[in-house]
Amino acid sequence: MCDELGDDKYMQAYVEEYGGTSLCSAATGAGCSEKEVKYAEQWKAKGIDDINKQVTRLDKMKGKKMKPALAKWISQRLAILKQLQRAAAAEQASKDEL
Repeated sequence: MCDELGDDKYMQAYVEEYGGTSLCSAATGAGCSEKEVKYAEQWKAKGIDDINKQVTRLDKMKGKKMKPALAKWISQRLAILKQLQRAAAAEQASKDEL
């Protein structure tokens, strides 16, 4: 692995933070922490309008000064919500085709 970042844990954190991505799958819960799974389940039950509002709110918060742990949690939530947005858009597109 990379000498600068050390073990896999640090490499994964670096990629997730700077790549704006996550290994957490909102659909299956694979690669997610318990906190992320709970958050995904909570938002799966809500509509796309609510999800879009939350993404907007979190995007605004992302640029503000905060503790690193909070910034990481915001990035994790955004990654989950964006997956849910894509899933909802795909579902809507398949309905439109019918």
